[in-house]
Amino acid sequence: MASDYYEVLGVKRDADAAEIKKAYRKLARKYHPDVNPDNPDAEQRFKEIQEAYAVLSDPEKRKQYDTFGRVDGIPEAPWARSRGAAGQSAWQDVGGFRVSFGDLGGMADLDDLFGQVFRGGRGTPGRRPRQTRGADQEATVEIEFEEAVRGATVTLPVQRQVSCAECGGSGRKGAMTCPTCHGAGVVIATERLRVKIPEGIADGKRIRVGGKGAEGARGGRAGDLYVRVRVRPHPFFKREGDNIRTSVPLTFTEAYRGAEIEVGTIHGPVRAKVPPGTNSGRVFRLRGKGVRNVRTRAYGDHLYEVHIVVPKVMSPAGQEAARRVGELYEGNPRESLPRGL
Repeated sequence: MASDYYEVLGVKRDADAAEIKKAYRKLARKYHPDVNPDNPDAEQRFKEIQEAYAVLSDPEKRKQYDTFGRVDGIPEAPWARSRGAAGQSAWQDVGGFRVSFGDLGGMADLDDLFGQVFRGGRGTPGRRPRQTRGADQEATVEIEFEEAVRGATVTLPVQRQVSCAECGGSGRKGAMTCPTCHGAGVVIATERLRVKIPEGIADGKRIRVGGKGAEGARGGRAGDLYVRVRVRPHPFFKREGDNIRTSVPLTFTEAYRGAEIEVGTIHGPVRAKVPPGTNSGRVFRLRGKGVRNVRTRAYGDHLYEVHIVVPKVMSPAGQEAARRVGELYEGNPRESLPRGL
């Protein structure tokens, strides 16, 4: 272990308790073994940080250290050997969905996590151990455009921090460290959770699943799980709020004479009229044919923009028809446009 605890935590010798605690939290998150798997250097650094904080956070031990340069009886903390208590984030392919998991709050409250170690396993006399709410967790799931529009139910393999069943969360089996949780008192369990995706959910929105985050400490209630939804784009339908936009091609004849055409919507095909003399780029609205709002339950609209398609086949008859069409224009359609800045 390093000889200078102040250097280990990166604080001055006259640092107050708040500065020491802040430095410890920052370093503990950075060098925790679960954040640095298979890195013995990080694990050794983590042990040094624990030992330094155990001394400098205790006024009597700190005084002894400042006077004599050492403190007798500093034990190795069981958490230095633990795994799986901190939140992890990784993408998985599950049943056709892309799923990732993460811990919104990072690691659990470090005072609660290591408090038993630093107090030598003794609670404050006359005071019951404080219950602590479990950390919230977040999962991200990717779904198809159709599932977001119509709603769906997905099954997620949720990884949660739960109390160790072997030792009841104490981290000990008699006089020995619990072999299952390695003294942490918690383990990571995987639960397959069915989550309902509401009809009309938008990309990036979150769904709250109460009580499915990390379990609380000392009987505290569990945190919540927040499922963030990512919606894969559709090649034809484009969503704008609760409205849907599409592009529909027209022949010159349909645009000039007017026509009744079929427009595809998320609710199925709809017959719509195009008035005579319709210009390319004109936008029409089909009311109530968009996405259903999650809160108001009202439907948005379907907006379709028409574009005139010019035939690619050239023929003498086509050339003659184009000439006659050109005679119908009363002037240059670009006459009102500016010719430059």
